[in-house]
Amino acid sequence: MTTPGPQLSEKNFINEGYSKNPFPLWLWFFLLIAFLSIIWGGSNWYNGKINLLVKSSPFLEVTNRQISLFLWQNPEYMRINSKEKNAYLPGFQYMDKITLDLAQADYNAVAPPELLFRYHTWKRLLYNEFSQRPIPKKEFQDFLSYAQEWDPRYWEGTPKEYTAMVNSLPSNQTADLATLSKEALPMEVRIAFQGWYNYFIDGEKINALKPSYLQMTDFLKRHPDYARNFWRNVVQEKTPNYLKSLIQSADQKDTLIPADELTSFLRVAFYNDLMAQNPGKIEPPTEKKKAPPKESVGPKKAGI
Repeated sequence: MTTPGPQLSEKNFINEGYSKNPFPLWLWFFLLIAFLSIIWGGSNWYNGKINLLVKSSPFLEVTNRQISLFLWQNPEYMRINSKEKNAYLPGFQYMDKITLDLAQADYNAVAPPELLFRYHTWKRLLYNEFSQRPIPKKEFQDFLSYAQEWDPRYWEGTPKEYTAMVNSLPSNQTADLATLSKEALPMEVRIAFQGWYNYFIDGEKINALKPSYLQMTDFLKRHPDYARNFWRNVVQEKTPNYLKSLIQSADQKDTLIPADELTSFLRVAFYNDLMAQNPGKIEPPTEKKKAPPKESVGPKKAGI
């Protein structure tokens, strides 16, 4: 007769009612809510700290709209030309257009300290060094269609005179909008239009500029804040020879200034001054070109 084995206790049986997941659904839900609360609270804390920092530091209080004026004259700092785009000027587009994200136009710019420093230097020295060129109505309408941040519909706090002027553009008979008052056409809009025009229309001519020492000397008499002593240390890294030979070459007035002594913002300013002094002049001074070799396929398209 076979001896029966030991009797199994209740703990040896499989408990069909026990969940295979040791963490019930309600616990996962609770953890998710707690996690999101931490993220939300941390985000609010971070934004609060940033706003407090901005309020206590005028250096950081620069909007995307304001810095865009600087970028038109210094296109090498545009987001489209930056290798790292994720955390660099996120308030700007760089795919289909290079203008502002309309929703962020008047938010404070997210930019590295060196860029903000360059902006403030430009604002202090060069903002008022503006050479007013004619503003044809058709080109201005094209500008508003592209850079919509300057359309009154997308500019909070737009001066009422400017809004009225834009609304009346279809019937406006003014040949040159630059002749309007500063209330009807504010300075920042004039700078933005001219920057847009320089970038998209004048680019190749600006790149081809070969000013002589005499021409640059005359330009600096009208715009002294572009002189080497103001910018030598600022542009040292990228343009260490900025106008370096200008003083030593006083007796070579017709000699052309070496290209490595010219920055983009200096080229733009020189060109605009030249066009403002000679509104009817078609071609700016450029170096005489030699005939291209037979195997040449033509010049590449220039960009500022």
